[in-house]
Amino acid sequence: MVQHHPFFWDTVQLASKHAHFFYDNSLQWAPLPPEIDSGHPPVFGYMLAVAWTFFGKTLPISHWMMWPVLCGIVALLLRLGVRLGGAAKAWWLPALAIADPVLAGQSVLVSPDLVLVLCLLLALEGVLDGRFGWLLLGVLGLCMISMRGMMTAAALFAWCSGAYFLPAVFPKVIWRYWLAFLPGFAFGAWFLTWHLAQTGWIGYHAGSPWAQAFATSEGWGLLRNVLVIGWRWTDVGRVFEWLLLLVLLARWWRHGAGAQKEAGIDVRVLLSLLACLAIFLSPSALLYQNLSAHRYFLPLFLALHMLVLGWVAQTRFPKGWTNLALGALFAGLLTGNGWIYPRGISMDWDSTLAHLPYYRLRADFMRYLEENQLDFQNIGTAFPNINSGEVLLLDGDHRIFQEKDFSRNSFVWTSNIFNDFSEEDYQLLSRDWVLIKRQESAGVWMELYRRK
Repeated sequence: MVQHHPFFWDTVQLASKHAHFFYDNSLQWAPLPPEIDSGHPPVFGYMLAVAWTFFGKTLPISHWMMWPVLCGIVALLLRLGVRLGGAAKAWWLPALAIADPVLAGQSVLVSPDLVLVLCLLLALEGVLDGRFGWLLLGVLGLCMISMRGMMTAAALFAWCSGAYFLPAVFPKVIWRYWLAFLPGFAFGAWFLTWHLAQTGWIGYHAGSPWAQAFATSEGWGLLRNVLVIGWRWTDVGRVFEWLLLLVLLARWWRHGAGAQKEAGIDVRVLLSLLACLAIFLSPSALLYQNLSAHRYFLPLFLALHMLVLGWVAQTRFPKGWTNLALGALFAGLLTGNGWIYPRGISMDWDSTLAHLPYYRLRADFMRYLEENQLDFQNIGTAFPNINSGEVLLLDGDHRIFQEKDFSRNSFVWTSNIFNDFSEEDYQLLSRDWVLIKRQESAGVWMELYRRK
């Protein structure tokens, strides 16, 4: 269904632009140009360039490259679901994960975060099933896909190490688990050292296009980040997950151990996993101005689903209540894909299926521009629409729109998808410009203005 959709949101850079660099340079490994280098290992872009080289540089090839990744995610979620809730309830884990707007939104994109999810699940299954090779491959993949993957691998290492201090809680401990982390950590150390030697920086630098996101937060900025993280943890339907956790906690408080079944993985193991991931993945969102996108918390959200299913499976409910509770949670998460905030409140549109109408609307607007022979150089717009057709659609069209600048643009193309338009911008457009085209579909709208 989505194989002809253009690259969207951060995948424009992390997939298309990275892949173009390697594809245009005959797959030669080299430092990325500064304007597209955000410090992550560009392995995903390199993989995409390889796929283009062998199968053709098209959108369907790009999207179908994600198909085995998605299949692997579902298969591993089912295996983990069996461990958490037994065969009868195993399917609930992939159901909850697929309904989760953050994973659902990413699942229709050519996204490196899907590879991160696959490698995390592979590593978890490797630990819980005592499969050294699976753990090694999972950790190696995490460290190759992004710096956030490296932090996730470090969290898993801390979690496995904790097994030695809580032997009564963890099902089994194998000392060679630690050895399985070495290849991944070695790659991470090599890449960061190589990148430092080639560019002179790690993570970000003052001249980076993303430098503002890495500005440190203090005082009100720090409090604001706390509130934003809290919002992320309850947004797009996740509030229903916390309500179910409160029910489980209240039942445990009232009935104690008598409310628990002797089945599945000890809930304390799942709690410790969630805690380790939170310790390693939350500080960057707290300490820096704009590193709190929904997808950054994907490992935490998956661990939360595992905790909920594991706890529900081990709690004695009246007959039929278990499926009722999980079904209500599934429906609640699914509704999150329809949560669209009013104009002026930025959204992570890549973390919800609510963005799907955007592609058709954009195609309609592009036809309108062509039919009316409007020069792209005269049209101001914003991310992610600012890129050329070659970057977004792989169609060979190198024309590019201009960044919105009301003093220079003759036309302005806007949408609630474009977070870079402020409420003041819309007031100015309403007052000083003429609306010549507007379309809306399922909460996503798009407008084209002409200067008066």
